Amino acid sequence: MFTHGLRRLTVLAAAAALSLPLGLGSAGATAPLPVPAPQAAPAADPFPGLYLSPWGDAQVALGDEALAWMAREGITLEAISPFAMDADGRGFSMPIGSTAGDGLDSKGRIFYPGGLRFHHARSGKTITLMPTYIRVMPTPAYSAGVSVDGGKLSDEVTIAESTYTEVVAGARPTLTGWRIKKAPFYMTAETSRVFASVTGGEAPRVGALFGTLTPNFDYVPTKG
Repeated sequence: MFTHGLRRLTVLAAAAALSLPLGLGSAGATAPLPVPAPQAAPAADPFPGLYLSPWGDAQVALGDEALAWMAREGITLEAISPFAMDADGRGFSMPIGSTAGDGLDSKGRIFYPGGLRFHHARSGKTITLMPTYIRVMPTPAYSAGVSVDGGKLSDEVTIAESTYTEVVAGARPTLTGWRIKKAPFYMTAETSRVFASVTGGEAPRVGALFGTLTPNFDYVPTKG
């Protein structure tokens, strides 16, 4: 966004200031007098019309500690199309969003089509992370639905988290839009519990670097 690119980059920077949980942005405002209503109005979308881009790609470089943990546990990683594993197995690429996921949803997330499968040889279990989201608000995070051997375990688990300081530090304009370079995402306690309970093996260390995310957002001039 320059000028349009700048506008989108400003959206990201503005997100850094929104540290309150979703729905609390109007705290402290004077409450109106109660008006009787026959039926409660549906909740408004907290991000109406907030547009990022349905076009672009992202690269994830897995962290050394995450790779070492997978090697010790005999875990092999498989990308679910349109995700694609790197030739050396140390990362993967993925397209950004889709036509239906070109902006933030009501939970402050960007949708990424595709996902990951972790095959654990010792237990014979396969943990699938899909659908995939990168959450922008209220904090930066990678989250996904979780299933084990095809059976749903959870609709959404926060797999790894980052901080606004680290994410915004890598934001740069490009000729076609903007990018964020190597934003780090760290393993959560939820992820550690899932792998330990499912496989019975060593859990990933909470706070270990899962990987660094480098998304490239391309501007589409037909959108606001």
